[in-house]
Amino acid sequence: MAGIPDIKGNVLLPLYHAMAKTDISIVIDANGKFCRATADTLSICVPCTENSAGRGGVEIEPHPLHDQIGYLVNDNEKRAVYLARIEAWSGCHPKVRAVYEYVKGGTMADDLERSGQKISDAELKLFVRFSVQADDLCHNLWEDTSVAKAWENYCTGSHVKGNLLCYVSGKYATPAVKHPRGINMSTYGAKLISCNDMTNYTFRGRFIEPAQANTISMEASQKAHAMLKYLIASHGYKCDTQAVVAWAIDNGDAQLAPFAGTDQFADIYSAVKKIESDTGIESQSKLYTDYAKDLRTALAGMGNAKILSPKSDSRRVAVMAMDAATTGRMGITFYQDLLQNDYVERVLTWHESCNWWFYNGKHDYISAPSADRIIAAVYGEPKGDGYKKIQKQARERLLHHIVCGQPLDLSWIMAAVNNVSRPMAFEKQSGTWEKGIWKDNGSWEKALSVTCALVRKYYSQKKEGFSLELDKTCTDRGYLFGRLLAIADKLEGHARYLQEGKTSHTDRPTNAVRYMTTFSSKPLRTWALIFNQLNPYIQRLNGAEWYQQQIDEIMSLFKPNELDDRPLDGRYLLGYSLQRRALTKNREDTNK
Repeated sequence: MAGIPDIKGNVLLPLYHAMAKTDISIVIDANGKFCRATADTLSICVPCTENSAGRGGVEIEPHPLHDQIGYLVNDNEKRAVYLARIEAWSGCHPKVRAVYEYVKGGTMADDLERSGQKISDAELKLFVRFSVQADDLCHNLWEDTSVAKAWENYCTGSHVKGNLLCYVSGKYATPAVKHPRGINMSTYGAKLISCNDMTNYTFRGRFIEPAQANTISMEASQKAHAMLKYLIASHGYKCDTQAVVAWAIDNGDAQLAPFAGTDQFADIYSAVKKIESDTGIESQSKLYTDYAKDLRTALAGMGNAKILSPKSDSRRVAVMAMDAATTGRMGITFYQDLLQNDYVERVLTWHESCNWWFYNGKHDYISAPSADRIIAAVYGEPKGDGYKKIQKQARERLLHHIVCGQPLDLSWIMAAVNNVSRPMAFEKQSGTWEKGIWKDNGSWEKALSVTCALVRKYYSQKKEGFSLELDKTCTDRGYLFGRLLAIADKLEGHARYLQEGKTSHTDRPTNAVRYMTTFSSKPLRTWALIFNQLNPYIQRLNGAEWYQQQIDEIMSLFKPNELDDRPLDGRYLLGYSLQRRALTKNREDTNK
């Protein structure tokens, strides 16, 4: 597949090649005679040397085939070096010989002017690519694999000297002096491996000669950098200068994305049953059991069929994160090599244990939140360039949680709970009406769902599981206080809806939402305040007998001495969210 663009247009570079953006196409015949020239932009693979791949603005380092106009015409010094470079390997392929004969003839400037392309100082950096009309069907040299193979054979031929032990392959080969750059296009100039030239080591006082360092051969370096670049471009997860990628080591196949939310996986929800009230299944716990089973089946079958089968026990997956500290330096900030079955199992475990109810404007669904949603819930919505640094650091921490199975930090849970406990600090909520019920779809609602997923994950690590359906037998103090807050929120909203109409009652939040911050720190005192303010709404609902009954049932579940003013932890949000959802689903019973 080297040199052949995939469906997305990404190319795995052949050995000793680089990507270049070309501006002009010149077509010649097999004898090196000019045919035509057209101006159009196209990115192609061009043969290159170690020096030309990383040349600067003042260096004279021509590519050995396609190159800038400045190396092909006018500048005698650059042109002489270019001709010497292409002549050296022109005997390896007849099409390369044709290009050499054409450039050597010196008619290119006149040919381009007759074709409408004037050569001025401003155009000297325009990049030229060549096509040769020969007897075969492939005229474009950048698409002709035989040309790429001829250049590869030349670079590894008998004329190349200086073989040293390659510490990657274990073979004696030509050492790499300068390693490729441009692994991540967002940090094009950054290199993963620093230059291995003598002056570099002499300046640092570490080595006198390159051979004294751990040597990497040109072939090993070229293959590793080309494959990494292709993997990042084809299925990498990028954030500013950071790139994260997971692949199968044997063939480079993309693996389950570690940072994606469940709802972001392609075709997942065509395989997983929708959990809605009209499914015909009364037991909500049975619904979630079916969902978890179908989710596991769907995720396990993505990308490669039967990847959880015993046959794939020996297949390995690599997960790598890279980032550039400066414009010229790149480092590996995370690396994990594990069996494919283990990797898939850990991703599945994350999606099964760190999930919650979300709302997409049409229906509720269960999903694990994506990395971006988690970071926004913990650190707030993205603001400014400094936020990118926070995002990158948080993504690396998430890799340890998802891929390595490390437990979530309590600091993250506390930060997310504190943020979502301040609903008035979020943007004005938005939503839709569904069967007479206001369904909030604003930023606070999303943050609440993400935080509940994180809290549920955190307590599952402590062997304290919470169901995704309302547990009316749970006696946890925070869970019960959260249920009370949801009842108060619903009661006031119901009364205002009946009095003020569908839209006007949503212009201001309920008292339960307004006092949520105080409620989380002093629940008993704040509950007394909220309950006293419910009296007018209770009267509008003719005593609100059903709501009063719900409140009494919740109060009866408190253990002795636990109805106090101690601050609440994240479990109160679980009770609040599930009680709200249960009230919405049981609207008919609520009215009765």
